[in-house]
Amino acid sequence: MKFNKKLSVITALAAIVFVSVAATRPPEYKNLKVLPKNISHEQLGKVMDNFKEALGVKCTFCHAKSKDDDKRLDFASDEKPEKNIARKMIKMTNKINKKFFHGSSKVGDENAVMAVSCITCHHGTPHPEMPGQEAPKN
Repeated sequence: MKFNKKLSVITALAAIVFVSVAATRPPEYKNLKVLPKNISHEQLGKVMDNFKEALGVKCTFCHAKSKDDDKRLDFASDEKPEKNIARKMIKMTNKINKKFFHGSSKVGDENAVMAVSCITCHHGTPHPEMPGQEAPKN
């Protein structure tokens, strides 16, 4: 009987340690190519919310539906070309901020200060209109 109690206590303590270690470790996201690999869940959410607001879109604009469950998104998938376009735009924005505004922040950095961001050109539309050019019809 004493052995079972000791085993139960040791098992419970091991589970608590395992859960606490897992909770303190930053999440590992699949297929991050431009955003920081160690980005927190909270920071990634802020970045994605900024994209949605700047372009006036929903998550499905860049993220493909899961092959297993069409009610879920496959965030790691590169199926939609808009996702790679977004990556190019992030790189462009980072480059502009560094070159012309001496910025040290990049999209995805915590407390990033960006002189130029997505909304600078997009103004809440997925395809910003260029001077002398009509915006594409969706």
